[in-house]
Amino acid sequence: MRLLFVLNRMAHVRHFDRAVRILADRGHEICLASQDDELELPGLLAKHPRITSIAAARNRGDDWTAAATMLRRTRDYIRYLHPRYASARLLRQRAFEKMVGAVSDRAESLGEEWSDLLLRMPKPEQKRIDALLAKLETAIPCDPDIEAFVAARQPDAIVLSPMVGIGFTQADFVKSARALAIPSGLLVFSWDNLSNKGLIHELPDRVFVWNDIQVREAVKLHKCPADRLVVTGAPRFDEFFEMKPATSREEFCRLSGLDPGRPIVTYLCSSKFVAATEQTFVAQWISELRRSSDRVLSGCNLIIRPHPAGGKGWHGADAFDLRWPRIGEKATVSRPFADARSIVMSSPMQNADAVLFDTVYHSAGIVGLNTSAEIEAAIVGRPVFTIVDSNARGQEGTLHFHYLLRSQGGHVERAANFDEHRDQLSSAVAGRYDRAQIDAFVERFVRPRGLNVAVAPVVADAIEALGSSHRDRLGTARGAHVVSGFSRT
Repeated sequence: MRLLFVLNRMAHVRHFDRAVRILADRGHEICLASQDDELELPGLLAKHPRITSIAAARNRGDDWTAAATMLRRTRDYIRYLHPRYASARLLRQRAFEKMVGAVSDRAESLGEEWSDLLLRMPKPEQKRIDALLAKLETAIPCDPDIEAFVAARQPDAIVLSPMVGIGFTQADFVKSARALAIPSGLLVFSWDNLSNKGLIHELPDRVFVWNDIQVREAVKLHKCPADRLVVTGAPRFDEFFEMKPATSREEFCRLSGLDPGRPIVTYLCSSKFVAATEQTFVAQWISELRRSSDRVLSGCNLIIRPHPAGGKGWHGADAFDLRWPRIGEKATVSRPFADARSIVMSSPMQNADAVLFDTVYHSAGIVGLNTSAEIEAAIVGRPVFTIVDSNARGQEGTLHFHYLLRSQGGHVERAANFDEHRDQLSSAVAGRYDRAQIDAFVERFVRPRGLNVAVAPVVADAIEALGSSHRDRLGTARGAHVVSGFSRT
């Protein structure tokens, strides 16, 4: 079987690389087509003889390019006028700037208030405009270059990810696949893809989602028929489930310069998009914890873990690198805050991050505003807490943030103020929390087929089934020859 993956960026494959390798190990020929300039395959995939990479078009090559971009970005913006996104001002502003940028070079100069001008438009009018734009989407023809690209690979199935970025062009690959009678599938790789980005402008034949929440999102937010949805779980966390601590608690504290006699509370930072002023908030957070009447909490070790995309800006001049014992992974440590028992510790972005795992494993409690690492903390079984920060516009203003909250069936305890937050953390460092509730969340959200059922093989099975439907139609008698991007057998 020949499988073509079309990725907006090659880096996205890390979210499901194990499923790709399983497919290749089963004898299928895999071509990873990246729409960015990076074609180097990551470690798991680089040396596999059945996996190749190739460049895919980032944009259409015909005279529909500008019109398609304007139409899709306009529809992506319209979705953020709905009352469910009333508080999502940052998301609405991003979509508005992308829309204006498609027709003007003034997007950057318009104030954020411009994105809110149509908020009072009644829902019926919003629906009519969206229906009009969706109808116009059907008039956009296949791009000849993209259709030729897909046809040349002659895949049994095409898998796209993430498809939902504002103004993304992967809808054109779905159009071409349909014209060529090739089944297509969307692989959702993150917890916020369906609620926090753009729309699915051309529905593929299958949408592979994590859980029942994403089923609801796909049906309600993207009008995806339920019979096209396949619940697989989240493949990106498989390696994290398998990990064991690489350090003892004493080793960990010695490496990081912490007191092994005191509990550890770790703060997991968000991206700049979520919380642009998080460093100021963290400084306040440290000060507030030191004011606790609970002497154990006030004297605990504090670890600040920056978001992997912005770690350099967090470290002080005293930063130094160290290698993790037995596995050699690198971590950077510094003490930029005026607090003797607080450190900043970062490590490069990767799925199976031993530094992150050990940090969470040796912590009594985890704190974060809005980050996927809160899910990893739940996998390790640690209690997670958040506190409302009025300056973190990507916190309360996103739908996916609320999925993690205990009040919504999640695992994260939210506090409205620091008094409540200190009380929650005092219970955590004393070991008073509900591990069963945390495990129940992980099973529902990450591994709906069972806590002990790895997800990557499930994803591989689902993609295999998608391609098999095509082979069943065409028959299996194929001559041995080579097509660009695939080795035929």
